[in-house]
Amino acid sequence: MVVFEKCCSAMPEFTYRGTTIEWVQSFRYLGLELHNTRGMVIAIDKLTIAGKKTLFALCRRCNDLSITDPKVMCQLFNSLIRPILSYACEVWTRCIGAKGLQQVEYVHKMFLKGILGVNKTTSTFAMLWEFGRYPLEYFWWQQTLKYYDKLRESTPNHLLYYAYQTQLQMLNVLNDNQQCWLWNVQLWFDNQGVGVLYTNVKCAVASAHASYLESTYGEQAKARSSKLHTYQLMNVSCTTDSGYSYAHQSYLQAITNV
Repeated sequence: MVVFEKCCSAMPEFTYRGTTIEWVQSFRYLGLELHNTRGMVIAIDKLTIAGKKTLFALCRRCNDLSITDPKVMCQLFNSLIRPILSYACEVWTRCIGAKGLQQVEYVHKMFLKGILGVNKTTSTFAMLWEFGRYPLEYFWWQQTLKYYDKLRESTPNHLLYYAYQTQLQMLNVLNDNQQCWLWNVQLWFDNQGVGVLYTNVKCAVASAHASYLESTYGEQAKARSSKLHTYQLMNVSCTTDSGYSYAHQSYLQAITNV
């Protein structure tokens, strides 16, 4: 049995049909590690380690097969590494904090910088632009919104229906210091300017992508970062008459770093 709390405390003994139930600090449920005081943070540690191991194996295999096309390697990352780093993201995205998100995103950044053969201090924003990729957080929220839709559309004869009804009740009872899963989903909607009455996951994610580009590469961002400003001046593809041109750069096909 695992009891979630801020710090370990003395627990009474429970028995079931004469058998004492064991108290444990952590437990793996459906492949996700849960900890009594660290919550889902320990699960992020496990996923990060598994993602790194698989990434190293992928790079070795690409080297053995002489696969050097960055676009193909990114597709392999999406197929083999991203599912590991995103396992059960519908549950943990909203509760691990910025530090946890950065921890998992580091694997993504390490992979892309390895392809380019650049220093660790190279601007992450500029690197993502070269590949036309977004931080993994946006994929996690896309999966979370799909799950949110599934909850909303569930029927009374389904367990998800009762889970959603419980979230609605918690939303009305808990205060700002006791946020539930649904509270965080609605907060994300508000931050992206979508609103809680959205009707399309694709449009919500597109709006989030647009906000990311504006906050990262807009005029205010350039004023904060001289490196980013210089990058945009040198890269004529950064903007077009219709706005941002954000896509995988064609010249990358000539790169042979792995």
